[in-house]
Amino acid sequence: MLLLRRIIISILLLASLLVAAFPGIVYMVGIARVDGRPTPANPNNYSQEAINLAWAKCDETLPIEVEKTNPWKIANKFLFGNPLHATTGELAAWKIASSHNANHRMGNNTWWHISGAALTIWITRHWSAQEIGATLVRENLCR
Repeated sequence: MLLLRRIIISILLLASLLVAAFPGIVYMVGIARVDGRPTPANPNNYSQEAINLAWAKCDETLPIEVEKTNPWKIANKFLFGNPLHATTGELAAWKIASSHNANHRMGNNTWWHISGAALTIWITRHWSAQEIGATLVRENLCR
């Protein structure tokens, strides 16, 4: 009986660890499927007014401070929150990721969405708000 209890507890613990690690695993697989990484535009090449106008066209309120996200925040939003609610800069980062993936097609739509979400997370963590804004201007992503 004691052995059976230990086995059950071990299985439950292992299952809990896998569930907790799943968003990170999906992120790593998704980012690995992205062909290269987009390069941010240099904010010094564009006027602040042009960058602010791009943010406004993307329905973002100024001043912009991009909220860094991670796979667990995204999973939490889908499971317990409103998946249609985007954090500051997330929609703009998604537009950049989507544009990059459209130019570097891979796999089917499932992979496109997973890699797009992973690239959105990567952009919010590695680019500044100014770089995201300048890239929106350079690629004319918000119309």
